[in-house]
Amino acid sequence: MKKIAVAPANEVEIVFNDRSFIATFNMRAVCYMQEELIKLNQSVTEIPIEEFGAIVLYSGIKVNHTDYTIEEAKALAMSIRPADLNEIITDYLDSSGSMDKEMEDAITKKVIAQMLVGLAKSS
Repeated sequence: MKKIAVAPANEVEIVFNDRSFIATFNMRAVCYMQEELIKLNQSVTEIPIEEFGAIVLYSGIKVNHTDYTIEEAKALAMSIRPADLNEIITDYLDSSGSMDKEMEDAITKKVIAQMLVGLAKSS
């Protein structure tokens, strides 16, 4: 008999200004993410990190807040610190079991690069 040890899905409390959301990264979140990715008709690597982050936020938050919209997630993704968005993305990928060290490094590099571009534009 095969024995499989399972773990509960990761949950993240996202506190921003006067609101708080619980994002749960379970199979339902994966389905919400797939729906959004299909609409974009792009591979994950082609999507800008802030848009991918918005999809991660949307998919996790929508599990617990069914009226949450992708537009709200996009606004939130653009309003939070890049390091926080990176941490949320990393937690989602960790919970979904689709993250390896190479992917984690690639995401971190992409976030840092976008932060540096933003700083250069503001100078």
